[in-house]
Amino acid sequence: MSHPLKDHFKKSLMVFGLLTLITSVVSLSVGSVNIPIKNIFEILLSRIPLIGGYFQAHTGAQSKIILQLRLPRIILGLIAGISLSVSGSSMQGVFKNPMASPFILGVSAGGAFGAAVGIYFGMLWIFLPMIAFIFAMTTMFTVFFLGRVNGRTDISTLLLAGLAMNFLLTSLTSLILFYSDPAERMSIVAWTWGSLSGTIWNEVWISLLVMFVGSALVYAYARDLNVIQTGETSAKQLGIEVEKTKMIQLISASLLAAVVISFTGVIGFVGLIIPHASRLLVGPDHRRLIPISALLGGTFLMICDAFSRVSGGLWVGVITGLFGAPFFIYLLLKNRGETGW
Repeated sequence: MSHPLKDHFKKSLMVFGLLTLITSVVSLSVGSVNIPIKNIFEILLSRIPLIGGYFQAHTGAQSKIILQLRLPRIILGLIAGISLSVSGSSMQGVFKNPMASPFILGVSAGGAFGAAVGIYFGMLWIFLPMIAFIFAMTTMFTVFFLGRVNGRTDISTLLLAGLAMNFLLTSLTSLILFYSDPAERMSIVAWTWGSLSGTIWNEVWISLLVMFVGSALVYAYARDLNVIQTGETSAKQLGIEVEKTKMIQLISASLLAAVVISFTGVIGFVGLIIPHASRLLVGPDHRRLIPISALLGGTFLMICDAFSRVSGGLWVGVITGLFGAPFFIYLLLKNRGETGW
């Protein structure tokens, strides 16, 4: 006999998975040049070995737009949405706070500061992701070190250290902005609002690998994270290695966010609102919450990027805020007192 909660989760997984697939196809068709969905399928299927010969080959402008511009951009958007949402689910679970986000440990501020430094000193654009990633992870490990008290991770100290580093690095980035010339200033501002334009396939493959590894580590400790929600003392009594679980969750979540930032810039709201919205839909069990958050996050960011392309290049971080904040407020008003915490 099937369990009603499991049946509900399976149906939700199928529905959101189908929604993600439909969104990706529609997103491929819209932009400054609209391409018929029929042509999209022919372009994609004609490239598949063995069966490609059965479909009409397209070698013109539409093929280049799909394969070289939109497809890597949309896939990176899907990966970024998944990574940020999984990271947010993990952070909110560790901090036991629905207002926690992937950037709470200073990852975004560190990445933005690293990119600002690189832009100010004229670093080639191909090296900017590397320096942004290095600064983001260095910031995270600094905060993590400051949050260690007597050999254990103190969540309150970690949170305060993260806030302090966020304020410090944001101020340093503003200082660089003040002394930058107009062209540099525009590049730094664009980085702080995030964009998926100019995505190349190498960025997709690196992000995909990190997404799988990081998400797998977060999900592997989902049950332990559930138990920790009842209290660290009781979790230890049940045999949960609390410190190990928190460390793996925090490092994995930060790695997911840092890689996204290094390639897209800072895209806010996704890691905050999507896990919270998913919690309202499927409850606080991280074994259900993480997969649903991943699908919703990927779909949401692809939709926002489609609007970015249609609008002529508006920063995707602006769109996630414009769409995400009102929707988040609606969910809060509709489900007051039912957040699962």
